[in-house]
Amino acid sequence: MQLQHRRIRTALLVTTLGLVLWGCDARFTVELGTDAPADPEISSVEANVLGLELRRDDGSIATLEFRSGELVDLIDLQDGDPLRLFTDEELPAGRYTGVRLLFDEDENENTVMAGNDEFPLLLSDGAFAAVDFRVEDEERSQEKLTLVLDLRQSLSVDEARAEYRLAPRLRAIRTDDAARIEGTVTAACPAGTSLATGGAVYLFSGADVPPDDLDGAGAEPLATTRVVDPVIARPRYALRFLPAGDYTLALTCTGNEDVLGVDDDLAFRNATNVQVDADEVLQRNLD
Repeated sequence: MQLQHRRIRTALLVTTLGLVLWGCDARFTVELGTDAPADPEISSVEANVLGLELRRDDGSIATLEFRSGELVDLIDLQDGDPLRLFTDEELPAGRYTGVRLLFDEDENENTVMAGNDEFPLLLSDGAFAAVDFRVEDEERSQEKLTLVLDLRQSLSVDEARAEYRLAPRLRAIRTDDAARIEGTVTAACPAGTSLATGGAVYLFSGADVPPDDLDGAGAEPLATTRVVDPVIARPRYALRFLPAGDYTLALTCTGNEDVLGVDDDLAFRNATNVQVDADEVLQRNLD
């Protein structure tokens, strides 16, 4: 495991809990990445990760846990390589249909840094992300998954209580099949807005989808990402770890105003259809 460059307090020492193994030679490897939060002032989201729960089609749960919770800065995982959580772990036989992260909700170290202020972070395990793979008794198999935690769709703020809440919204993709859409952004923003503060790209499953904000109604994005506005180079975006398929891609200059569960007018622009194949890197500039 290559963890030296991550903001993790100790190395991840892994054990398998809650599993009844039946002699199968199934191996399970999983990594974690993130997409950026809506607020560009958020510089750190530290959460104590305990492990994973995997749901089978009969409703039973298999649990993989670390020996102790590991403090992970989720902001560190929005670029570069994802974080390896488990490597070649054994799983009991069955068909697996869902996976979710487990957190230590009682840890005082769960915090968000926004601007110059630090806030407490309340954690929940969140919903299961859909997966579909089978482990057969006495048969060799290997499953490699990448989980992506979309912070724009998972992180909310309670201004009255001065605290944040993380209800994880995950997507899961077989690592070897993961696609990517990226490109430059040269579109001009309306007066009073900018790519630097509010630039964001939303990706919706299917062609010709009317873009919508994160209000819990209408079309909800499969993935989102912030537009990176460097000082010298052109602004860019990258949507990582995507399943193959047809999508609608849309840009907004007011993504920082998207409040979870609230109907916000984000004035989407440059909506375009894209198709991406498994393991493809698709270049699509927005101008």
